[in-house]
Amino acid sequence: MVDSLGLPRFWATVWADVLKANMGSTARGHHLYAVERLYRATDQQFGAGALDRMLTALDMTSLETALTSYLASLRNDSSIRGVNNGQAWQSVRTFVADTISHLSASSAKDYSKVHSRLIRLDRLYSQVMPTKPKPTAAIRALPAIVVEDLYEIFSPTSPRNPFRTETLQWRNFLIFLLMLHLGLRRGEIAILPADAIKSDFDIETGGDRFWLNVDESPYENEDNRFNAPSLKTANSRRQLPLNEEIVSVYDIVLNNYRIGAPHSYLFSSQHDKPLSLRSIHHLFEVANEHLSPAAKKVLAARNKSGITAHDLRHTCAVYRLGRYVSLGDELDLAIEKLRIFFGWSPSSPMPRHYARAYFESNSADMWNETYDRLLTTLRSLSGKEKND
Repeated sequence: MVDSLGLPRFWATVWADVLKANMGSTARGHHLYAVERLYRATDQQFGAGALDRMLTALDMTSLETALTSYLASLRNDSSIRGVNNGQAWQSVRTFVADTISHLSASSAKDYSKVHSRLIRLDRLYSQVMPTKPKPTAAIRALPAIVVEDLYEIFSPTSPRNPFRTETLQWRNFLIFLLMLHLGLRRGEIAILPADAIKSDFDIETGGDRFWLNVDESPYENEDNRFNAPSLKTANSRRQLPLNEEIVSVYDIVLNNYRIGAPHSYLFSSQHDKPLSLRSIHHLFEVANEHLSPAAKKVLAARNKSGITAHDLRHTCAVYRLGRYVSLGDELDLAIEKLRIFFGWSPSSPMPRHYARAYFESNSADMWNETYDRLLTTLRSLSGKEKND
């Protein structure tokens, strides 16, 4: 978000840091990428800094011209590359409308002059999209054969594990388990503090119960990662129950492979820095390279060339909904449980999408949550002294 001289885009900076200060880092990146495209198009057509000058002067005529020209360029781009620029257009409309409203609010004269033009702008472009929206992407749980294959790839004791050191193998195994069994997003993985897992004595069972707190790290005042991760929404804050098997892997990572880390986050890079979102994405790029021919064949039949971190979240959600239903919950209750577990807002349509995915799944081909592989890994280490 800088011009050709390296100076910040003024109103884009105000919009992102003041008017939309509560935006999550991922949403912020998507919106500002679209706004920067508008800045560049306007610079090219009207001269450097033209968009900021138009906004400051509340020059509605010039803004309409700039937006019309930009819309035409989005349409051309959509036609040539076959992409959907609808979200980019919505981001630009929101940025311009928010900035104009902010500028005109301090003066009744300006507000009255601009308000009708703002309504005109909104009406003019509200129904105009660069391309028809694509249908919602199908949500599918990973087939059981693919999940089993991933277990073999990520298990620290597996000969198929492609990661070089024990530290990386155990770190990546824990990331895999948290994503598959709890449906954590990449950003949630990256901000987990080292003490994210809590425990307490359960009177009813006579043993300890464990849970994971998903929240912003309470220990870091500033995150120096280039693309600093954060929770997606306020609803993402939640507590998730854990079983002892995953806690055992967590203990192994914490007590043997994280000693001396100079930060509070659970997961570190090879250079002892907080793990980046890109590094988490890279784990699954490596896993894709080592999928078995059988797993690749099953994925290809579903028009997938590989797996992503988010596929594990899909798999967890579809499985968990099926589990709620199998335990006797009515579908509406199961959907609400799913909403809480995955941190979706009350208005989010995502639980319904997963409900459809569950009923479209072939139950015989669905992954069943089992810790057989995990227990085998842990038992193989029984009695083995760790000195790392």
